[in-house]
Amino acid sequence: MLDPVLPIALYLMIGYFFKLFIKDHSHALVDFVIYFSLPAMVFIKIYPLSLDLKVLNLIFMFNTIIIVNLLLTYFVGKFLKFDKKTLATFIVVGTFGNTSFVGFSYIDAFYGQDYVVYALIYDLFGSFLLVVSLGTVIINWGSGQHVNFKAISKRVIFFPPIIMFFVTVVLKLFPIPNFIMNTAETIGATLVPLAMIAIGMKLELKNIFYKIKETSILLGIKMFFVPLVVTILFYIFHNLEDTWSKTTIIEAAMPPMTTAVILAIQGGLDERLAVNSLVLGVLISLLSVTGFYLFLT
Repeated sequence: MLDPVLPIALYLMIGYFFKLFIKDHSHALVDFVIYFSLPAMVFIKIYPLSLDLKVLNLIFMFNTIIIVNLLLTYFVGKFLKFDKKTLATFIVVGTFGNTSFVGFSYIDAFYGQDYVVYALIYDLFGSFLLVVSLGTVIINWGSGQHVNFKAISKRVIFFPPIIMFFVTVVLKLFPIPNFIMNTAETIGATLVPLAMIAIGMKLELKNIFYKIKETSILLGIKMFFVPLVVTILFYIFHNLEDTWSKTTIIEAAMPPMTTAVILAIQGGLDERLAVNSLVLGVLISLLSVTGFYLFLT
C-alpha cells in the first residue's frame, strides 16, 4: 500500500545524502525545475485542457481553502498570544502548502500524471499567486517593512510557469507538432525526481525540535485539520469518489511551501520556526499524506 510514496522517500534520501557527503546543488536543481520542468508540465497539461467555467470554479474553491487556512492560523496565533514576528511566520508558513514540488510528486504517485493538472491549477492560481501577494504583505507587516507592490507584481508576471500558461493559452489556437509535445513531456517528466531531490538537499535535521510547540500546532492545522475539514465538506456537499476531489484534499494536506519559508527568512521572520516546519512537514507528509490517500481509496 505504501509503494506509491516510497520513490518520494528515496528521492529525499538521495538529495539529503548527496548534500551531506558531496555538495548541495539544490539551487541549480530548483532553477532547472522552475525554468524548464514546471513550464514544460504547464504546457503539456494546459494545452489539451478546456478552459471553461469548471476551471474558474476550481480556482475559486482552491483560493477559498487557502484563505480559510490563513484566517484559522491568524486567530489561533492571536489566541496563543504570539509576538508579531512569530505570528507572521506562523500564518505564512502554516497557510501556504508545497502544492508544486511535493504536491505534484504525491499526485503523480497516487493518481498518475493525468491528474497533475488539478494540482497545477491549485498551485499556479492558488498557492503561488497568494503567497507572493498576500503572503508578502503579511511578511512585511511582521517584520515592519513597507510593502513593495511593484516587486510583487514583477515576481508574478515574470514567473516562468505563469508566462508559459498564457503562452499555452495562445498556442491552443494552433496545432502543435508531435516532436514538440514529446520533448515537453520528456522535460516535464524530470519535475518530480529533481524537485524531490532538491527538497532532500534542503533538509536540515539539526535544531529540529526548536519551538516544537509552535511547529506542532502549525503542522497540525496545515496538514491535518484543514484537509480533514475539506474532506468533510466534500462528503457533505459533493462526494469523495471524483479523483479531482481527492487531489484537492491531498493538495490541502501538503506540508509548508518552500517558497513561503524562503520569503519568510528573507523578510526577517523567525527562520528556525520556518525551516523546522518545512523539514518536519516534509518528513511527516510521507505518512500523513499517505494516510489521507489510503482513507480516500
